[in-house]
Amino acid sequence: MAIPLEGRLWWRRTAPFHVQLELEKTHDLLRVPDVTRVLGCVIRVFRTDGRLTGGDRVAFSLWVCRKGDEPTGAAFIYYDDFVRATLMEAYLHGNPPECELAAYEFSVIAVPTSEPTLTVGELEDMLARLGKPEARTPRAFRAKKWWQLWKI
Repeated sequence: MAIPLEGRLWWRRTAPFHVQLELEKTHDLLRVPDVTRVLGCVIRVFRTDGRLTGGDRVAFSLWVCRKGDEPTGAAFIYYDDFVRATLMEAYLHGNPPECELAAYEFSVIAVPTSEPTLTVGELEDMLARLGKPEARTPRAFRAKKWWQLWKI
């Protein structure tokens, strides 16, 4: 199930962690397509509730696939992009070091940045361009049950 832009915006606004990570590569061969455990060391913190700081290690799951094997609804990355990636920016939630991606909110980055590359404003602008009212507040989104997200 795809998460609508309003849901992604809600996660960017409320996720307890927004970080950039240096990825730790394992030498295990990846089965593709499959879910893999992404491991990384936090190198930039844009938001935290105090449970995650620079230098901490985190892990989360991400679907890795080849073109044509994309899952329906799950956040994914193509195998070749994942193998080449050394840095990632992500919104996370959970109990560090074991975390989960907040919606689909991650991207591979080339270099660490002092400002985030994934912002709330980016999705707000996208919603405005699509003519969707920003009146959808986080409270309105939360009022939906998880199985009703497709109605937003």
